[in-house]
Amino acid sequence: MNDFQATTVLVALFALRCVLPIMLMAAIAYGMKRLVKHWEREEAGAFGSQPAIPLPMIATPIEQSPRITIPCWVFNDCDEGVRETCPAYITKAPLCWLARLGSDGRVPAKCANCPLYTEAPAFALGD
Repeated sequence: MNDFQATTVLVALFALRCVLPIMLMAAIAYGMKRLVKHWEREEAGAFGSQPAIPLPMIATPIEQSPRITIPCWVFNDCDEGVRETCPAYITKAPLCWLARLGSDGRVPAKCANCPLYTEAPAFALGD
């Protein structure tokens, strides 16, 4: 093998070892960018034509709900000492169990049988 052939073989092997993976990576990156642009156009067309659905679809809003008419401290006939420490009384929340969930991180066990909890709108119960 002469020097020219040896140089040609070394250049070809260098191209296979270094240049070919770089070219392959560039081709994959170009294809991925085109795919992402295609998906973005597809998503913009799909969501742009449909109107947004309002969230309180299942039940009436809490302000207009006929079920919640009296506060829980009146319903449960709580005394003043209990009222002063109750998060529902402090925040004057219409949903007492929701105020307790926000402050304590859980709904008390006594709320399970309370009509204010059981007759709450379905989206509030997580159904």
